[in-house]
Amino acid sequence: MSGAILLTGATGFLGMETLARLVDKGDEQVIALVRADDDTGARERLAGVLACLYDEPPPAAARVRAVRGDLLEPGLGLSARDRAALVGSVDRVVHCAASISFELPLEQAREINVRGTERVVELAREIAAGGSPLRMVHVSTAYVSGRHEGEFGEDDLDVGQRFRNTYERSKHEAEMLLRAAAAEGLALAIARPSIVVGHRRSGWTPAFNVLYWPMRAFERGLLTEVPAREDSIVDVVPVDYVTDGILALLDAPDAHGVYNLVAAERALTAGELVALHSSLTGRAPVRFVPVADELPAGTETFVPYFDVRCRFTDARATELLARASVEKPDPRDYLGQLIAYARLARWGKRPVSRQASFVAVA
Repeated sequence: MSGAILLTGATGFLGMETLARLVDKGDEQVIALVRADDDTGARERLAGVLACLYDEPPPAAARVRAVRGDLLEPGLGLSARDRAALVGSVDRVVHCAASISFELPLEQAREINVRGTERVVELAREIAAGGSPLRMVHVSTAYVSGRHEGEFGEDDLDVGQRFRNTYERSKHEAEMLLRAAAAEGLALAIARPSIVVGHRRSGWTPAFNVLYWPMRAFERGLLTEVPAREDSIVDVVPVDYVTDGILALLDAPDAHGVYNLVAAERALTAGELVALHSSLTGRAPVRFVPVADELPAGTETFVPYFDVRCRFTDARATELLARASVEKPDPRDYLGQLIAYARLARWGKRPVSRQASFVAVA
C-alpha cells in the first residue's frame, strides 16, 4: 500500500471535493493540514468538512485525520512530532490551500499564496530527502494568464501580462517559485483550473461565488445590464473534472509540468452564457453595455471575468485525462444542473451535503 497523502486546503471547495474523491477510493490514508489554534480545533474543523460532505460518512472516512498547521507560520506551524510523522509517512502532497480573495493587499496575498507554497515545498523536499518517492500536485489557476489576449497554453507563464487582482498575481508568482523547485528535481505537477463551478452531475457546491453571483442576480432581475463584452470568453469547469485531473496527476509518475484543466474550445462566450441561462430560467437576458450607470454591490467580483480575451489550450490535460477515460465536459450539458442545485440549496442559505445532492438526482 502507498504511503499517506498530505492534503492542504481541505476546508475549501476544491479541497473538499478532492478529499471526498480520495475517501471514495476507500484505501487511501489522508492527512489534512488544517488551520486551527490547537489539535482539538483542527479535528473539529475536519469534522465540519466531513459533515458538509456526508450525512452518513462511509467507513473509509475513518482513514482521514487532521494535523494542525498554518501556511502563514514558519515550518507550517507544525510541531516537531507532527513534522517528523509526516516526513516518515507521506509520499504524496496535494496543495489546494490558497487565498482566493481578489481584494487582499498584495503582500497579504503573497504571504499565503507564495510564501505559504514555499513552506509546503520545503516540507516536500524534507520528505523526499527522507527517502520517500515523493510526488506533489499544486493547484494554481488558469488566470495566471492575467489580462493576456490570445491563446495561453500549458507552457506559457510569463508573457508580459498585467493582472486583474492580487489573487492572479500572487498565484503567478507561486508558479514561478515552483518552476525553480521543479528544475531542482522536485517531482511536481501543476493543475490550472479556470473558474470552478459545481459538480456536473449533482450541481453540488458549498461556494456560491464568481459565476453564481451573476446567475442569481439575473434570475432575480437584480441585474439587467452588465458593463462587459458579449464576446468575452467565460471558461468554467465543474469541480469533478478538476479533481479528475488532480487525481490523475497524483497517480501518474510521468506527469510533470503544467496541465490546464479548462473548458478550452468548449468555453462559452459571455453572450452565449447569458442566452443559455435565459433559456433555462425563462428570465430575459441581460444587456451588454460599455458602462453601467449603477451596479449592485458585489458586482465588482465577477465583472472583470466578463472581459476576458484569452482562450486557454489544454492538449496535455486532455491527453492525461483520456488515459483515465475522462471526457472534457461541455457547459451546455450541466449549467441546468448547477441552477437546479443552487435553487435546492437556496443559493447557499440551506445546507445540502454532497452526499444528499447525489441522492436528489438519483
